[in-house]
Amino acid sequence: MMGEEELNKDRLALALEAAGLDLWENDLVTGEVTRKAIKTFAELGYSEEEAFAYIDDLFAIVHPEDIPLIKTAINEHSTGSKPEYRCEFRLKAKDGSWVWYANYGKIMQSSNYEHGKRFIGVTFNINNRKCQENELRLINLKLAEQNEMLERLNNTLRESEDKFRMTFDFSPDAVTISRLEDGCYVDVNQGFTRNTGFSHDEVIGKTVLELNLWRDPADRSILVQALREKGFCHNLETQFRLKKGGIITALISARVISLKGIPHLLSVTRDITELKKFENEKLKMEKLESLGVLAGGIAHDFNNILTGIMGNISIAKISLDASHKSFKPLDEAETAALRAGELAHQLLTFARGGEPIKKVVSPQHLVNEALSFVLHGSNVKGAVNIPDSIHAFEADEGQISQVFQNIIINATQAMPGGGVLTVTAQNVLLDNNSALSLLPGPYICLTFADQGCGISDDTLKRIFDPYFTTKSAGIGLGLSSVHSIVKRHGGHIGVDSAVNKGTIFTIHLPSIGKVFTEYQEDATVQTPVECKGGSILVMDDDEMIRAVASSMLTHLGYEVTICASGEEAVGLYRTSMESGTPFVTAIMDLTIPGGLGGKQAAEQILTFYPKACLVVSSGYSNDPVMSNYWEHGFSGAIAKPYNIHKFEEVLGALLNGR
Repeated sequence: MMGEEELNKDRLALALEAAGLDLWENDLVTGEVTRKAIKTFAELGYSEEEAFAYIDDLFAIVHPEDIPLIKTAINEHSTGSKPEYRCEFRLKAKDGSWVWYANYGKIMQSSNYEHGKRFIGVTFNINNRKCQENELRLINLKLAEQNEMLERLNNTLRESEDKFRMTFDFSPDAVTISRLEDGCYVDVNQGFTRNTGFSHDEVIGKTVLELNLWRDPADRSILVQALREKGFCHNLETQFRLKKGGIITALISARVISLKGIPHLLSVTRDITELKKFENEKLKMEKLESLGVLAGGIAHDFNNILTGIMGNISIAKISLDASHKSFKPLDEAETAALRAGELAHQLLTFARGGEPIKKVVSPQHLVNEALSFVLHGSNVKGAVNIPDSIHAFEADEGQISQVFQNIIINATQAMPGGGVLTVTAQNVLLDNNSALSLLPGPYICLTFADQGCGISDDTLKRIFDPYFTTKSAGIGLGLSSVHSIVKRHGGHIGVDSAVNKGTIFTIHLPSIGKVFTEYQEDATVQTPVECKGGSILVMDDDEMIRAVASSMLTHLGYEVTICASGEEAVGLYRTSMESGTPFVTAIMDLTIPGGLGGKQAAEQILTFYPKACLVVSSGYSNDPVMSNYWEHGFSGAIAKPYNIHKFEEVLGALLNGR
């Protein structure tokens, strides 16, 4: 006969099954599951064997997001912070789906239990309720979204007029509304009044024709025609008159709109006056870049021609005594050729810029040359006060000459009735506290003071700006190139002026800290450098250059081998090495059209003979390779045009110490 305890358990099982509940018990001391929730695992599709496996590792089928919730709920009940254990979670069915369940439980104490305490609870399926809750949540979410959308729409409708008004009033462009029927203005914004100079009251109730705003009525006809055909017009470029008589260039866009059932014209006008100026300046720059490319090619060819002229003149001068009647004309022709070369160099600097090719120069010499060149035939007198104690400095002679000449030209233009241009110089030593923002060290300070009309304060602020000019025929590059050259030389240029009181330009340039007594002017007959002889290779694509260079070097006592390309130069140099009599130096043209140039040829020669003494030569005197020749493996550089004295100078410096 069934005992009372067993009968009660069966009754409990029937009640739980009828309620859809699955009972479980855990021994809190041993952790043993004393009653297993087999029904739940069966609902999930697991076999009894699988169920028993998962009971020991329940978290293996609990959704990862729900594991912390279960642990927290158990901990809160076991520590006494919650009177019972309640938790909702998802279990993974055998088919991979997730099913919602709920656990209700409590820790029970009884002497009937083996260890006095057990964790007893029930598990039941809440998946249908969760699905219904989710559907209800989605419905509520959609309703909330619809309500929010309606609210946003209402806000948009309420704010649209305010936004239009704010946009209308605060737009930097001129915005107007006028009746289509008669063109009468009904509203204008602050941009219109600010750009045109008319007040709001001066415009409202009047037409554009009454205000006479259009500079060219034909443009207004184009606008009207577009509105008739399409109802709108975009970015029509035109010009408008201002209240005070000025003219602005503008882009106007317009569209026909309806206000309270009446056709109106909404127009937006953008002032592009400054933009047009910028576009014009950009066009100037593009033209200048094109000029730079052209100037480079012209200067290169021009320098090649001048090299032939100067080379032959220098050879002719050597064969004549200084007292010969032909010597002076030849000397003057050589000086003229040198100046022509300087002009070509200045053209390159003006159009393309470039790193200076520096040598030690005398300020007295450059100033006197510039004054003689610019003031010849002028009614302006040059007064030079540069003592012999003024230090020399390292500079690109052609570029610094251009600086001095540009300043002198400006001075003569400022004194159309004549006057005196005074040039002074002094040695200065700048420290770290110098207001000129220059590196500390020795400098020379040159001043050019004229007695001209002076410069206004507004002009003075922009005097070094590129393309800024007060001359009707000027392009505004003279003083900007002066500023650029001085800066590239590590110096500083400043200007001080007052209207009707003249102008003073002040230039600081780094000096070598001593007088350069060895400097000699070009007109002076130079003492030839002693030549040790040897074999020299000359590579140049120009036949005339090869011929004149060969003649000058032969005259100096060298054996000369010539070639026309870098490929030939590399081969000849290798042959000289193999013969045991390498060239003492090779003078190579930097640029060979369609072939290997001097830079590339030097790289190849230095790979098999690192001690090779190589000299780069070019008519592109502003090329960075010429100014930094040592970085490319060359031992020296000689810019075209050159003469026999230049060969003596360069080769003497290179070879006499070997």
